[in-house]
Amino acid sequence: MRNLVRTASDYGFLMGLVFALFLAGKIVPFLLIFGVIPLITLRRVALGGPLASLIVPSVLYFFYSALLLYFRPGIEPAVARPQNPDFELYGVAVVLLITGLLRGLQIEQLYQKFERVMPPALIMSFCVLSLYMFLGIDGCRVKVAAPWPFVPALIFSTLSFLHLMGWQRKNKIQQYLALLLIALSVVVVFGYTASRGVAVGQLISLMSLYVLRFHSSIGPSLPSLPQLTGSILLGFAITVIVGFASGCDNLARWQTLPETISRGIPTTLLQKSVNSQWPTQAVPITENTEEKTNRAQMPTPHIGKEVEPNVQGSSSNDVDITLRLEMWKVSLEAVRQAPIFGHGALSLKTIIQDRFGFEHNHNQYLAWLVTGGVIFLCVGIIFLVTPALISHGLSPADRVIMTIAVTGLWGVSMLFDAFLSLKIYLHYYSLLLGFLFALVQSATTAQNYGTSR
Repeated sequence: MRNLVRTASDYGFLMGLVFALFLAGKIVPFLLIFGVIPLITLRRVALGGPLASLIVPSVLYFFYSALLLYFRPGIEPAVARPQNPDFELYGVAVVLLITGLLRGLQIEQLYQKFERVMPPALIMSFCVLSLYMFLGIDGCRVKVAAPWPFVPALIFSTLSFLHLMGWQRKNKIQQYLALLLIALSVVVVFGYTASRGVAVGQLISLMSLYVLRFHSSIGPSLPSLPQLTGSILLGFAITVIVGFASGCDNLARWQTLPETISRGIPTTLLQKSVNSQWPTQAVPITENTEEKTNRAQMPTPHIGKEVEPNVQGSSSNDVDITLRLEMWKVSLEAVRQAPIFGHGALSLKTIIQDRFGFEHNHNQYLAWLVTGGVIFLCVGIIFLVTPALISHGLSPADRVIMTIAVTGLWGVSMLFDAFLSLKIYLHYYSLLLGFLFALVQSATTAQNYGTSR
């Protein structure tokens, strides 16, 4: 009976990592049952492996973030503090990192269980997203219980890429399932969520696999070029069918991108031109009633005004892109004024939020530079490349896949959104880091992992 409970809790925890893509913060009770309680009631955890590769980057990032928040907030005491960041943001992230690490190390044969759980759990998640898409519950951009559609897009893609690990050791059925998950991730990103920033990260990650396929030692351990091509084409074929069946041509969101950038930034959109100083008064951005209701219900400020895609592609200006370009110009000017130490942890409140109505500047690297200068940027990049550090011991191909799946996908996507400045993303990333460290330890000690290092 005890073994049955242990096995059920192990698989439950792994499924929770997947179901977080559409449940977001509502996954917490699930993780408490399958993640935290077993740490107390089941068995001891055997710590091992090069823990410094996980602990040093994480401690450095959270310590510097907290130090910046306490000693250099960047706003006057009389100014109302934003909800994000705060000490809770970093405190919960640390707890989740420890939970992912200890719970992962506690699971026997973690690597094998991860291989078995990912395909059915991701397919079930895809079915949930499909149900919401075709019922029109979230309109044309599915998010289910998550605050934004970027959440399912980013997490689904990350886990799908991770499932490519151990490609040579998979049988034909397992390989086809892994390729199917890549195809479904294309559908989720392009067809269901229309997340252009994540889409760019996904495409660059796929192109990286294409290039690495020509590497003499790594290439044979990756999917072949015809397999990758077939998977991508299948994903886009399903996306086109979904658009036709649902009436949501989310691919049309890409049509306005080149024209918007080529036309430059229309200053009339924001009513004021960008100058070397940022205003203290917020620029009004109109919202409909539904958006105001959603903002009131969110645990954190609204990430930005969602704009439904123009299916005809007739609009010459893409509001999402235009606003990002405006915020980046303001951010670059702020960086120029304080390049080394930045303006303070909460300075985006007066630099970005009071003007544009967004709590961050939609670029993680600029967010680090504005708030903490070059020092914070370096600390943030070290934290971002942690998956490459903790993957030591895996075969070269699997190290590449883990790095692409997390550092590559998240790193490119964060050119367009400051994910690690927001609770759901930082918290999941921290939980994932701890889990991946344990996964690497399990993979390197598994009898069927292979002898190639």
